[in-house]
Amino acid sequence: MAQQADPRVKEAEKDIALGKDYVKEVEKHIKLSENKDAILKVQKIGAELAKIQNDNDFGAIFGDKNHHIFEYVFKVIADKDVNAFSIPGGFIYVNEGLLTFAETDDELAAVLAHEITHAGNRHMATLIKERSKIDVWTIPIAIVALLGGSVEGAMTALNAGDLVKTALTSGWSQNAERDSDRGGFFIMTKSSFSPVAMLTFLERLEYRDRNSPNIDWGINRTHPPSIERVSNLRSLLLEHGYTIERSRVTTTWRAVAVTTPEGIAINMGKRELFILKGDTAEERAKQAVIQINQFFDSSPQLFSVRQSGEKLIGKFGTLIHFDESDGNPLTVAAIALGKIKDAIFSLSIRTSG
Repeated sequence: MAQQADPRVKEAEKDIALGKDYVKEVEKHIKLSENKDAILKVQKIGAELAKIQNDNDFGAIFGDKNHHIFEYVFKVIADKDVNAFSIPGGFIYVNEGLLTFAETDDELAAVLAHEITHAGNRHMATLIKERSKIDVWTIPIAIVALLGGSVEGAMTALNAGDLVKTALTSGWSQNAERDSDRGGFFIMTKSSFSPVAMLTFLERLEYRDRNSPNIDWGINRTHPPSIERVSNLRSLLLEHGYTIERSRVTTTWRAVAVTTPEGIAINMGKRELFILKGDTAEERAKQAVIQINQFFDSSPQLFSVRQSGEKLIGKFGTLIHFDESDGNPLTVAAIALGKIKDAIFSLSIRTSG
């Protein structure tokens, strides 16, 4: 008696065949990057995450509940837009603009893990099934048009009306986005990268979208960074015992010591907090970086820091002790206190999702 083929294999084969056809159509409308370093980075990080996805069944809350194995392919598009998308069968595309926006490899990994989940849980197939009146051959063309920012152009070119617009401009639907955030999170927990990066990347997108309501921001067109998604990711991290240490996965919220002609500056992202001078500046800077990163990773409030003479005191003790080599220590401390409070305020409004 002949053994029946595994239906999961058949479904995966359908996705791969469909995906290959989609790839041909999509790549007529895009320019692939020639940046070898960028390509190698995406492929290396992607390969690690793809193996984790193939080796583990994390379940799905949307899409195909079965576990499918794909040979994931990662490509980079020569485009400055901040975007990434996946095509059935495990074909993942990342724009050069997203590589610039991602502040660390952890944040790039977060995006790739999200896209891998879209493909692995067969969200496109589910979308097609739910919108059965859509001609599947119009979808890759519509994706390209929408990623280029022309919803009206896509509708005109395809003459597909409200069904395609509803299916694609809603992203993958909130259910698919929630599932990809969840699946991406679990992939990250088994990788060499921190799942906290999923939160920090989305926080920055959500903040930018929130403060630029009249601008289409690349990835936001198909992956709307809602406050709900930020909140869900934060809950996942805390539920699974992760401390939200932004300094480990971003540069925006990481204190660093930078040597300048004036002395050693302690910067956070593009902000200069203060400058240390004198023979002890290097050692004090090392300690200050540790203390300030710990302080900001605790999501402090404005009252969490205060001046005590020549010192700034945080939640966990002394952040920095100024001395006469820095200038008038009381004045220097007061100025630094104001800059740190400005940074606290900025952190609070950018992570308030």
